[in-house]
Amino acid sequence: MPNVTINGSPVTAGDGCTILEAARSAHIDIPTLCWYPKLPIVGNCRICLVSVAGNDQLMAACATPLSEGMVVETESSDAVKARREVLSLLLERYPTDRLAGNSDRSENEFEEYVARYGVRPRPEKERDLKLRAGDERDGDPMIRHDMSLCILCTRCVRACEDIQVVGVLDVAYRGERAQIIVGNDGDPDKAACTWCGECVRVCPTGAIFEVLPRERFGEHRFTAESPARSVCPYCGVGCQIDLHAKNNTIIRVTSPSFDEVTPNDGSTCVKGRFGYDFTSHEDRLTTPLIRKGWEKRSGKWVWEGKSGLERRGGPWQSIEAEAIQPKPKAPPRAQGKRLRDLSILERSAAQIANRATTPKDWYEPFREATWDEALELTAQELQRIWKKSGPDSLAVFQSAKCTNEDNYLLQRLFRAGFGTNNIDHCTRLCHSTSVSAMGAALNTAAASGSMREVEHAADVIFVAGANTTESHPVFGAALKRAHVRGAKLIVADPRWTELAKRADVHLQMQPGTDVALFNGMLNHIFARGLEDRDFIEQRTHGIEKVRQAVAPYTLEKTATLTGIAEHLISEAAEIYASGPNTSTLWAMGLTQHLKGHDMVSSLLNLILATGMIGRWGAAMMPIRGQNNVQGASDMGAIPFVYPDYQPVTETANREKFARVWGVEAESLSLKPGLKVTEVVREDSPVRGLFIMGENPIISDPDIAHAEAWFHTIDFLAVQDLFLTETARYADVVLAGASFAEKTGTYVNTERRIQLSEQAVDPPGEARADWEILVELSNRCGLKTEFDSPESIMDEVSRVAPSWTGVSYGRLSGGGLQYPVPNRDHPGTSYLFAESFPTKDGRASFQPAQYSDPDELPDDEFPFIMNTGRQLYHWHTGTMTRRSQGLDAIEPIATMEIHPDDAVALGLADGDLAKLTSRRNSIIISVRISDRVARKQVFVPFHYREAAANLLTSPVLEPHAKMPELKISAVKIESVPAS
Repeated sequence: MPNVTINGSPVTAGDGCTILEAARSAHIDIPTLCWYPKLPIVGNCRICLVSVAGNDQLMAACATPLSEGMVVETESSDAVKARREVLSLLLERYPTDRLAGNSDRSENEFEEYVARYGVRPRPEKERDLKLRAGDERDGDPMIRHDMSLCILCTRCVRACEDIQVVGVLDVAYRGERAQIIVGNDGDPDKAACTWCGECVRVCPTGAIFEVLPRERFGEHRFTAESPARSVCPYCGVGCQIDLHAKNNTIIRVTSPSFDEVTPNDGSTCVKGRFGYDFTSHEDRLTTPLIRKGWEKRSGKWVWEGKSGLERRGGPWQSIEAEAIQPKPKAPPRAQGKRLRDLSILERSAAQIANRATTPKDWYEPFREATWDEALELTAQELQRIWKKSGPDSLAVFQSAKCTNEDNYLLQRLFRAGFGTNNIDHCTRLCHSTSVSAMGAALNTAAASGSMREVEHAADVIFVAGANTTESHPVFGAALKRAHVRGAKLIVADPRWTELAKRADVHLQMQPGTDVALFNGMLNHIFARGLEDRDFIEQRTHGIEKVRQAVAPYTLEKTATLTGIAEHLISEAAEIYASGPNTSTLWAMGLTQHLKGHDMVSSLLNLILATGMIGRWGAAMMPIRGQNNVQGASDMGAIPFVYPDYQPVTETANREKFARVWGVEAESLSLKPGLKVTEVVREDSPVRGLFIMGENPIISDPDIAHAEAWFHTIDFLAVQDLFLTETARYADVVLAGASFAEKTGTYVNTERRIQLSEQAVDPPGEARADWEILVELSNRCGLKTEFDSPESIMDEVSRVAPSWTGVSYGRLSGGGLQYPVPNRDHPGTSYLFAESFPTKDGRASFQPAQYSDPDELPDDEFPFIMNTGRQLYHWHTGTMTRRSQGLDAIEPIATMEIHPDDAVALGLADGDLAKLTSRRNSIIISVRISDRVARKQVFVPFHYREAAANLLTSPVLEPHAKMPELKISAVKIESVPAS
């Protein structure tokens, strides 16, 4: 570690550091333009030149390594003179009307340097070079280029290539005509741009800029007050972002600097950077709603409205009926905050302009209500049903989008206030089979490792059933960077995704044959003696049962079952077992199957037999889908455990939580509750349901059946941001707060607890969710005295052993990865270094056998339909389809179909097709793509007007009650253009 002197102060820096890195570590500012953290050093702008004692020439601080005893002066007269000359040259083609003349008003990084060093541009008529052309792409929905501001530092080009590993930007032409281009013809869509905004982030002049703030708010600079640090509201990566607000509206999202330790290292995806404007969409609920027909008589609410099927009806079509209607071309979007002054019930059809908004007639069955009315009615009916029919008659669907504090309060209310464990959330439909399989094998349900270790330390990365670059784009970019540095990449996926195209081995199996594949790989590993015998002997049970179970899966048999060539199976197995550090990632491509539990079990057998767990670089990671699905589970939003996975069946746990919650132990149930998919069955005992931030009428399998069930219940309360497809059936709708409008914590896919700060107030009379739940709990008779989210977290830390050391004061910056057993513990970056959380510290092998999916294609239904996410939308589309840029890029539902199948059916890109399963039909647009194999189609589940889950099967996996969402037999028919 060389000792150097910079500007007269001693500085100690690590081996291999440059002058610039050492100065930054000592908080000494050296200007840079071409240099940027995480980018390769090019040293071409020369603005970071500094004087070094003993050298006649100035040295580039970004490219000069330190040496012992070096004496550096960053602001010497020679260095300042050189900077002024560089800035003068760069100003030759920079527009003079942009220069404010002082650093307090400078609009970007480059102008700040110009002002700092007192450089004045020559008048345009005296310049040798002409100004470049300005904005040439008026139609782009999120990002535009103004080449008149470009200084050709090439940060954007290198960020696109080296950080996002996309590489769609380049420098075109030469000399004074040189400029940055997108692809060959300037069309970002053709160039496969992902609109991640990394170029916007790194540009020092604003030549590449975000469209929305300028169009909606007239903003170009960051004129907001200090931004609030938040956590992205979309996937489970848990990217930290900064929210800039003005006039109580989010006007821009930026990301933390690379100097801070965050899951995203400052990067974002298109949704995280540009998908924030849903928070100010005209559809936002600004006041509670009560269904017309509820009247208050003699101090009590009574229903005097319609009965039967019309009880919860309205002047709308069902999702089933809407799915087979012709799809008219959507009129222009009507976005913006200008409608906030109108009552929700006064908004006209002209203002509610397209299918991405809430249709006006959805509001007709409701009236606006006061909070006192809405909460009084909700408390009355929950208590009435509970007293009449008992605890089993109530249930709650909690939210993977709400904070840990919100979820803790809601399960606390239903457990302590009503004595029911009928508590669940969307994990039932994503990773519940991972939870059941991991519980059986390891007695845990969380990822063992961290995303950064996969990027920097894994020698082999095995991705099974996860389209990471679209579903978790920031993590997907990290996987691409790992592959570029030399990590081997194996991808098991029926689709030819981006990672599959990059993979060293792509295992393109027939859908649903994952158990056969993993068993075949493990059998080959045993045959070659590649298993980790020491790990097996010292840290596991049951290896012989697994040896016997996989023995029939020869390479030949596995190839026959999966459709994968034998040499690819053997190659993947050998690479996986040889590591030396193999990280294993999976997502819903494995879990959403009738045999999802067995698929994950067979993958865990592969992990355990090779010892690829419990050390840095060998991560086991079920990639979580929503921003807080891990945290909601941690908070007990599942029917068989209290917070921190403490079983509800154990009396000691019951007594502990009863004591903290101030209730009698006997009032807490020892019986596991119903799961989401069991609540909506015809034989369900549930008569009253409370839903927070979920939309099951779009996300549940066999939607028509689920929608029919909602007609039958006695009382439904929904707490949400919008009048969703589910909320339109509610008796009471409670107007909640978005992620930007409340403080709280979230847990990402690597067990990292992060604090999100409130940036703006909820619109109108909407309230933070935790505030609603505190008042509702007290109205229901459960004493609840929390006065802030922080006070709720204090109670969580008392009841959850893995969270004992967690406090708001410790969560600033990068947060903490649990377990955090005490207030001095730094958090746990990876698990199972010495033992597993089982009684004897050993993991158990769980034999699994392949069997066919429940539903196979036949002559009538010859195609297999797969469902999943798209890059530009998320979950049921409630938020992303109300984001101007995201919805502009992907405005309609499309079905991916192989080119040969499209030809055989007479279909072209953009045609309408009728897609029919054994349950229902939808009409959807065609997108011809070789990403799917022959006789397979892919349908996204974000669109209510082409709801994929109308077609999916309600059959449930026996362990976790997961529906088989990934395989449905379908037929395809062309729809005439007329």
